[in-house]
Amino acid sequence: MSKYIRIAVSAILLTVIAWRTDWSVVADKFANLEIGFWLAAVGVLVAAQFVSARRWQIFARELRFGQTLRQYSAYYFIGMYFNLALPTSVGGDVMRVFFLDAKSGRKLAAFASVLLDRANGLVVLIAMACLGVLIAPVALPWWIHACVWGVAGAAVVGIALLPVVQNARFLPVQRRQQIKTMILLMRIPRVFFGTTAMSILVQAFGVFTLWLVSLSLGLEIPIAYCCVLGPMVSLLTLLPISVNGMGVRELGTVVFLAPMGVDADSAKTLAFLWFAVNVAVSLLGGLVYLAGAYPKAQAAPDEKEGTADHGPVDRDSDQGREGQHQKAA
Repeated sequence: MSKYIRIAVSAILLTVIAWRTDWSVVADKFANLEIGFWLAAVGVLVAAQFVSARRWQIFARELRFGQTLRQYSAYYFIGMYFNLALPTSVGGDVMRVFFLDAKSGRKLAAFASVLLDRANGLVVLIAMACLGVLIAPVALPWWIHACVWGVAGAAVVGIALLPVVQNARFLPVQRRQQIKTMILLMRIPRVFFGTTAMSILVQAFGVFTLWLVSLSLGLEIPIAYCCVLGPMVSLLTLLPISVNGMGVRELGTVVFLAPMGVDADSAKTLAFLWFAVNVAVSLLGGLVYLAGAYPKAQAAPDEKEGTADHGPVDRDSDQGREGQHQKAA
């Protein structure tokens, strides 16, 4: 969708939200804000970025990128900044690919590592919502169950179709090989379990962040329900219909908090403060980018300009494509 349409949609949604907001209620919420809880939420989200960087590093190392955790962390924070600064949800991913590739001639391999990182986190995010529905302390409306299990079903179908897509003739040979490499990577136990464990921790941090923000407003939202609220609203903001999910985030929060008895004005305030936590952490990425304190990425020692995009998954002879096919068989 055109960025201009996204800007227009966000402007319309925010105008409607502002028009239907009782600002005296919002002002009262801010006057009684427990800033300590909000700052704690910022700290938790910062920690989550380091864990995310470690997850990305696991994937990238299998594709023979030898950067340090410090470098991946810097790139991750910079990515958050560009997600905020650009009117697109993938601007940060593009920057992560750019810095990881660093003119090594392995742009597709860098892209594969970022895509795997995103996909793994997304699957665990959906699983977190399913867990939230199962452990919710109150009876949830049918439409929440329908939304959560519908998304989960779509994810299962998508994963099941991957082996079919990797052999699709309408895709270029190089793209099919790229998909095969990514599938094989996820079949390596230490990669799958290591990255999934990181994703579980990241999503738990995300839920805890949202719960802390709710506590800063004095809202009594069970942390188990935050397992539903956080993932579902986050998935809504991924829809390419607005800028950084603005407007969509607020409306989604209002809708999903209604069953908890939270009034619309309090829900909008929660959505704003939740977004503000992300803005605060993203601005840290801006400082990293502007300061230029992060080291430039370098290709692995055995890589040369113009080599294949992926190459062996590991440096050991039994971990290349042939070894992987043998293990996957």
